[in-house]
Amino acid sequence: MRGALAQFQRQFRLVLPALLVGGAVCLPDPALGQADGEDAVTFARDVAPILQAKCQSCHRPGNVAPMSLLTYEDARPWATRMADRVSKRIMPPWPLDVTVGIQEFKNSRALSDEEIQTIVQWAETGTPLGDPADLPPAIEWPDWSDSWSFASHFGRPPDLILPSPVYHVPAEGLDQWPRHETFVEGLDEPRWIRAVEMRPGSPETRYVYHHANPSLTLPTDTDQTMGAGQLVQSAAGADGFIFPESTGRLIVPGSKIAWPIHYFPQGQAVDAFLEVGLWFYPKDEDPRFVTAGEVHLDASMGTMTGASQIRLQGRSPVEEQLRGSQPDLVIPPHSLGMTRGVTVLDRNIRVHSIRGHLHLRGKNQIVEAVYPDGTWEVINKLNWDHAWATAFLYEDDAMPLMPKGTVLIVTSVWDNTVNNPHNPDPTQWVVRGDRSVDEMGHVRLGVTYLSDEEFEEMVREREAQQIAGADS
Repeated sequence: MRGALAQFQRQFRLVLPALLVGGAVCLPDPALGQADGEDAVTFARDVAPILQAKCQSCHRPGNVAPMSLLTYEDARPWATRMADRVSKRIMPPWPLDVTVGIQEFKNSRALSDEEIQTIVQWAETGTPLGDPADLPPAIEWPDWSDSWSFASHFGRPPDLILPSPVYHVPAEGLDQWPRHETFVEGLDEPRWIRAVEMRPGSPETRYVYHHANPSLTLPTDTDQTMGAGQLVQSAAGADGFIFPESTGRLIVPGSKIAWPIHYFPQGQAVDAFLEVGLWFYPKDEDPRFVTAGEVHLDASMGTMTGASQIRLQGRSPVEEQLRGSQPDLVIPPHSLGMTRGVTVLDRNIRVHSIRGHLHLRGKNQIVEAVYPDGTWEVINKLNWDHAWATAFLYEDDAMPLMPKGTVLIVTSVWDNTVNNPHNPDPTQWVVRGDRSVDEMGHVRLGVTYLSDEEFEEMVREREAQQIAGADS
């Protein structure tokens, strides 16, 4: 077993740190700073392809970003700010430490060091347009109503779209937590879900939407282990999940969706709603594995006992949910806080996604694994940005395989000081709670539970892939 596990029990890995540029970049007058020579960085040849690949999905008219970056005329006035934000890795939003842990993701928005240098150099050398003939063809971006992140992956829009009821979010006030229930409409036969995506139903909803955790209840005469439980748990910056090959969950006519949603007023009244899009397997194709969806890894500190704990929660095809209570959390004024929780896996799992969750004082979260043979690995360090609760979707050949007996460690760190630009008031004691000004700390893993035979087969397949890759 030790030899079979060695191929995926990666050691602590480091890559070169991202290029950091201190302070704002000075933007020269274009009349004075047009760079010359074949090596000069230009918008047409060098910058525009980066913006198309990593920025324009949000930075275009009618979408959620505050300005458009579709053309040279759009982008040039923002060159200084672009250079500053990309050099600090604030944009594109990819709040993950790129120097440690697994870095192979299907939905990566992260810029490479070379791409960052390209944008910075373009800003520093006068923002030259270059030869317009070098411009890549413009992308025909869909309207918001047709804009689904996973549509490009599947080559089609969702097979079924499920809207939440409309809820009026006032312009001013406290956090809003509407609770709705709806029946699934537009489904006339059982189907296996291949992917699920949740999005704000309108651009205006994006600004008041914090998170939502819709859950699915199957009819009472249906095996609940095939798909009941959390349908998708999403927040701003988290689109949803593309399940691994031959892995899915069931939805049948008569199913019900519960919609626990968190909105927050942002100065303008909004009639807000969410949409869940589902992509199905072909009607004649049943997946081999049933995914449990996301499971919680909660780590917090109890005020009564001072003990930390972790909770692994999720529905297995063969076992009921493992549940545990989450204690309180207390962070004193002008201080950093840290809690750590530990659990031992009682079953084999394959992890297809990872997502953290903190609030305004959040700083980072670290997920580590100690395998049964003693090998230790940092799975990922999630830097926290309250505006982007990103779900990171592992590439198929990078999905962690964790055998029964693996020790999972989750560490959450909070910054309740003036150094945290998102901190509303560092003089306050902060406790655990659902409001954005309160705190919590948990990580969600998207998992599939595996029998011993299935796990061993996946290990062998992973070994064969690695050998083939090394020989190619």
